[in-house]
Formats: sequence, C-alpha cells, structure tokens
Amino acid sequence: MPARPLNLLVFRDGSREVSGPALKAALKQSLQLLRDSFHEREILDALLRAGELECALSDCCSRSEPFPTVTDALATALVSSTPVPNRNQLLETLDATHVPERLTLAVPEGFAYYALHPLAFAGVLDRISPLPQQALIIGIRSIGATLSAVSAAALRVRGLHAERTTIRPKGHPYNRSADLSPQQGALVKSYAAANANFLIVDEGPGLSGSSFLSVAEALTTVGVPAEKITLICSHEPQIEHLCAENAARRWRQFRSLAVCDDMRRPDLAQVWAGSGEWRKYLLREERSWPASWLTFERPKYLSEGAQARFFKFLGFGHYGSEVAQREIKIAAAGFGPVPAIEDAGFGSYDFIGGRPMCAADLSESALARLAAYCALRAQSCALDAVDLAPLQQMAEHDLQELRFNLPVKLSLEKPVICDGRMQPHEWILTSSGQMLKVDSGLHGDDHFFPGPTDIAWDLAGAIVEWQMSPHQATAFIDMYRRGSGDDPGARIHDYVVAYTVFRCAYCLMAANAMQGTREQPRLESAAADYGDRLMQLDPVRVKF
Repeated sequence: MPARPLNLLVFRDGSREVSGPALKAALKQSLQLLRDSFHEREILDALLRAGELECALSDCCSRSEPFPTVTDALATALVSSTPVPNRNQLLETLDATHVPERLTLAVPEGFAYYALHPLAFAGVLDRISPLPQQALIIGIRSIGATLSAVSAAALRVRGLHAERTTIRPKGHPYNRSADLSPQQGALVKSYAAANANFLIVDEGPGLSGSSFLSVAEALTTVGVPAEKITLICSHEPQIEHLCAENAARRWRQFRSLAVCDDMRRPDLAQVWAGSGEWRKYLLREERSWPASWLTFERPKYLSEGAQARFFKFLGFGHYGSEVAQREIKIAAAGFGPVPAIEDAGFGSYDFIGGRPMCAADLSESALARLAAYCALRAQSCALDAVDLAPLQQMAEHDLQELRFNLPVKLSLEKPVICDGRMQPHEWILTSSGQMLKVDSGLHGDDHFFPGPTDIAWDLAGAIVEWQMSPHQATAFIDMYRRGSGDDPGARIHDYVVAYTVFRCAYCLMAANAMQGTREQPRLESAAADYGDRLMQLDPVRVKF
C-alpha cells in the first residue's frame, strides 16, 4: 500500500521576488564571459541563467518571445559541445527583451541541490526507439524551461523536428492541474494532427506525481493519444507510492523514462558516500548513526588513496558559487574546512582527522565555540530582510496537526542565511581539539524550511540538538549576546518551538516516505525525541 500522505509542512516554496533588471544583467555578464572555444562550465552557467529568466518572464505572463532563442542557442551549444557562434546576436536579443522591474524567481532544485545535469535529458532520448520525427516538448516550470530547451536541441542535432513550450501546473501539491493557454492548445492540436510525439520533461516526480499527470492529462483532453505521450523524469518513480489520487493507474496510461543515474562528477570522486553512506566512514557503530531522509541528501563522494578528499555537490553554475562563497567566509574565520571548486558543480575538502561530536561533548568551551559561530554567521551571512510569514505558517500548522497546544510568534531582528544543521555530528572535533563546522553552506537556503530567517533559528537549533540544560542555554545565549551585540532573549523561546516542531514534522514525513527501510525506525525515534521536547516546553515564555 502507498504511504499515507501526512498533512505537514516541511518543504518551503523557494520562489522569491527579485529585480528583473538585475536578473537580466547577470545573464548578460555570463554571455559576455563566454569564450570562443567550448567551455562547458561557462555555457552551463549562462544556460541556467537564461532558463531562470525565461521561466520568470513566462510566470509573470510577460511576452518572452523572442527571448527563448537565447536559451535554445545555449542549449544547442551545450548538447553539441561547440562554442556559441552568435554571442553578439544573443546579447542584442537580450538587450531588446523587456524585463519588468520585479520578477518572481523559482529555484530549479535538481540543478541547485541534486546534481541533475541538463545533458542527462539529452542522453535519455537514445532510449526512445524509434526516435520521433516530429516532437513537441513540454517543460514543467521551473526547471522545465531549461530541460525543454536541452531536449529540443538534442532532437534537432539528430536531424529531427522539435518545438517546445513550458507550463506551470497549479494547485495543491498532491492534486495539481494544468491549463494550456489558447496558443498552446493550438500548438498541441497541430502536432497531434501531424501524428507527432509529445515529451513532458521535469525533474520529478515528487511525492505525488501530480505535476506530470496534470500536464499529460491536459494533452489528452485536447485530443493527444496517451500512447503518444512520454514522461521523462529525473529518477525511476515508485508509482505505487505516489500520493496523487489513483496515481498508479493514471501513470500507467503513459510511457515514462528516467534519465541515467550515472552522475557527472570529478575524476577523483570515486567512492559513493551519499544517501547516508558517509556515516560508515565517520560513525562506525551503526547504532550511533543519525537519522537521515536519504532521498534528499546531497550527492557525496570520497577519493581513494592516502590523501583522502571529501566531495560534495554544491550546485551547478551560480547556485554552487553562492554556497561556496558562504563556506569560504566560514573557513576564513577558522570555523570550517576550505572548499576547493571542482568540476560538475562539486566542491572538495581535506578529509579532517578527528571525530563527529555528540551531545556529551558539550562543555563551556564548546558552548563558547557554538556562540562564536552563530555570532559570526549573524554578521557574515546577513541579509537586508526576509519574509517570516511562511515560517510562521509552518510552525502554526505543524503544531496544530501534531496536536501541540503551544503558542508561537516569530519576530525578525537579525535576518541571515542560517546554517540550518546545528546537530553535534555536524561538528568535527579534530585531533588537535579544535571544533570545526562542516556542511555550513548548503542547508540555510535549500527547499526545506526555514529558508532565510533570523539567526535565532540556529541558536534554537543548537539549544535543542545539543540538549542544553536551562543553565547551559542561558550561558550560551549570553555568550552569543556578548559576541554579537544582538539580544535574542525575547524571541528565542518561539524559535525553539518552531525549530522543534519542524524537525518533528520533518522526521515524520521522512519516516513515512521511507517505510520498509532500515532508516524508518531511526527517523521515527528522532521524531519521538522532538515530540518529547515539545511536550516539555512550557508555554510561558522563557527569558534568557
């Protein structure tokens, strides 16, 4: 039986409002940096920025034509491993494109978090036999803007005819609906009349499969035969576990293909350490392994040989650059390892001699180190402002769903990109006795809560995860206050509540998604621990 979907909020909407001219200027700079010879990293960065801008323009119903020619040209260069021949023409097209002052930008999660290379959607076409002589590619936005361009380019370089369009399904995540515009409806009907094939491309399916299904069923309503529709996914779905209504039956109407899982990675990234495998090398006793939602871990590898290095996917293009810059700041202050920028969106790190810490290691010096790290983060990862409304909604919703009668009211004083992972095992105690923070750049801005928030989230995370006593928590907050000049005393209790209920909900969702695996009991145990912590919280505000 499929896992029962839980009505809990753990995934956040990663979209944000940005300056349209700034987005356009960033793409222009990427185009200007392209060299006359083929350099995949440069072309990929420009392609991802072009896909972002195309998607944002489409989402705001702005007329983006002829702008998609920029995305298409970059996709063709990437697929054919050739330099962009008409860079100046692309710059002229970009200059002529009207961009609104404000645009909503959504993060393509596969490119930013999970090492989904666009070329995987070119290679998968070789498994379609026979290849369609005519095809209409439908990309599911956000990431579908770029994936549709790559898929269409891959068909064209094979001498076939292909066009593309994009669509954003709407509605509840488990029950999406897709509406074709009049222009898209006419385009679909013309291709159907020509007996063409239809390829739907996206990075999913997610927990429900409803985005893919909504688009496929929108095509059938205008006369496309189901056998002419192929769903091209980033991974092989377990269709019996999809949460959309009648998902398995609906999915089987269509052909589906998953891209090859042979991940692009640096040459020295040889030993797989993702999906929780890293625990084997750092925590040899399985009983001490922390619970993990394995599906959503970043890809990780180790090198072989005496000089071991740890490789971690940071993100393609500017997504990875932003993560690396955060980690470089942390390393420069002496709190973490220095990342080396590698190919394929990876960073690498010296393998630190030492051991992951545990709550029993909490001492006055450890409290001081934790407080100094949070003070550094409040300064070095500061933002101008963030919207706390989604985080407030998450906390209220999950408390209600889990039946905890605790009030919560979040306030914003120190907006930051937080660390998000303050658990003891995320700190390495080196052989020289130094506490180093690992994984410091990734989780404060991924597609789980909290997203950009107040530094009090990390303070709360440290209090909860290190199991601080009231006396230790008071000392910790006082150390942070003296190091930062920020007094979080009036707001920290609410962040402890919000942090703990998020972690409880997260572990429950993960356990539900990983039923029948060895990870399920770990996650259920962790959820119970967070639940116990919530039960112990006094609804009267605690002052620090």
